[in-house]
Amino acid sequence: MEQKLSVIMAADVVGYSRLMELDEKGTLATLMAHRQELWDVAVAAHHGRIVKLIGDGMLMEFRAVEDAVLCAVEIQRGMQTRNAGTQRDRRIEFRIGINLGDILFEDGDVYGDGVNVAARIESLAKPGGISVSASVHDTLGGRLDIRFEDTGAQALKNIGRPVHIYNIVIDDGGSEGAALMAPPTQEVRENPPVKSSRTLLYVSRFANLSGNPDEDYFAAGITQDVVAALSRFSGLNVIVRLPRPEPQPQARTTYYTLEGSVRRAADRVRVNASLTNATGEHIWADKYDFDLVDMFDVQDELSRSIPAALNVKIEEAERYRILAEPLKGSSAYDFYLRGRHIEKSLKPDEVRRAKEMFLAAVDADPAYARGYLGLAWLDIRKLKWNERADMEATLASAFASASKALELSPCDADVHWALGVAHLWRGEAERAIGCYERGRELAPNNCDLLAEYCDALGYLGLLEDAIRIGELALRLNPSRPDWYFWNIAAARYLSGQYTEALALLEKMADLGSAYRLLAATYAQLGRLEDARRAAAELLKLNPEFSIERYGSRAPYRDKALLARYVEGLRLAGLPE
Repeated sequence: MEQKLSVIMAADVVGYSRLMELDEKGTLATLMAHRQELWDVAVAAHHGRIVKLIGDGMLMEFRAVEDAVLCAVEIQRGMQTRNAGTQRDRRIEFRIGINLGDILFEDGDVYGDGVNVAARIESLAKPGGISVSASVHDTLGGRLDIRFEDTGAQALKNIGRPVHIYNIVIDDGGSEGAALMAPPTQEVRENPPVKSSRTLLYVSRFANLSGNPDEDYFAAGITQDVVAALSRFSGLNVIVRLPRPEPQPQARTTYYTLEGSVRRAADRVRVNASLTNATGEHIWADKYDFDLVDMFDVQDELSRSIPAALNVKIEEAERYRILAEPLKGSSAYDFYLRGRHIEKSLKPDEVRRAKEMFLAAVDADPAYARGYLGLAWLDIRKLKWNERADMEATLASAFASASKALELSPCDADVHWALGVAHLWRGEAERAIGCYERGRELAPNNCDLLAEYCDALGYLGLLEDAIRIGELALRLNPSRPDWYFWNIAAARYLSGQYTEALALLEKMADLGSAYRLLAATYAQLGRLEDARRAAAELLKLNPEFSIERYGSRAPYRDKALLARYVEGLRLAGLPE
């Protein structure tokens, strides 16, 4: 049995029993024609598959939320056309429900909470209509040229929590259908618009060192893919050319230069990449060796690895550059980076200073989203690190700040990530997943986002997905911060893999609040003296830690997983 996040569409016929009473043979023949001529074609065209037929209903799985929604809109518009000449009481109309959630796959069938939610949403859809969960709505963002009607949180039969539902507004669009709005550009341009709040990155075209001019296309393709991926990081202005020697950039303009080369010989390829700052100092360099089995696999890997590494290294370099400059005359961007650097500390005085920096960023430029984003993260960490705080007020403050950031910068992946965390701690699992998935679509190689998603998936009980995504973040990030190990270790712990969890925790140079997990892990392994020492270290950092506060706040969807964690904390001797 396999468990993973997936997109499920459920559909059935409105008033099927009545139609069968009126004309059983005719209804069956018409339904079969609709399925073969419309449904089968549309589902295949949108990269879906029909999992099973259930009487008058169907369950379908899709690779992406966009595919499912576009397919559903096409089908419902198609049914409007097909029903146009049919007597109203003889028309076959479908209800459709779509959900992004936790699905179990076994022997070609699907089960689980995500399937049940899709089926319940479908039952609430209007005849000829489409209803979707908040996770679907939030993942789409504004990229589809369709409108939604917010129906609010709904109580669904046999689902133990309310689910926020949206109806898709289907106009008389004829054959035009809904269309994807333009994604971030993948075209290599010489002079894209430059935003002052972003760092300049000049990308030279990767050089072909193979000695064969026929291989130029390969080097050009790698450049194109890397640039397209880099353009999705909201902190960068990517320009595909080397900076001209004259004129010199203005004093406060900072830029970095990425250079690379490709050497292909027989069935092997080596790609070198290096990053330098405006003074020519090397910030980062790496080489990538591949067996050239599939050229597209090589390009895909490089378009993940190089942008991920650059995003990490450029932000690190920018933070240290800003810290070396005087505070007077700082921009909103400068204040934000200073706050980002300081907020990593556990010391209350430095956390207060970080808040001052984020407020200064907002004051310097009220339209700069990341000042609000920084404030949201300060509130979120109070909950994640089990600090004493009014949970309701803290969550409300985090949500307000993140929502303001989203209003100002709807295509910033980090903003969707922060909103995802807020929804998670509010107990809104579907909306949390939707926000994280939207963030991933905007910046697929944002390592910190991936590592944080690992943490969220652990709380939601999707442990295999959590480990997979966490390990991807670890592989892509050349700096490998300690908290990545912590998040993967938590998923291992919750899976009962205590030895594997301990191995990851032992790689951390500075455990900080991860002493909590270390104490529980030692306890589950029977190493009670080590567990009590780890618990003592945690209490030095957070003297007010309590099991009761942790258990009442932590957003575990599966309370059995929370019980496993709490068991370890109690065995380690942490205070109730």
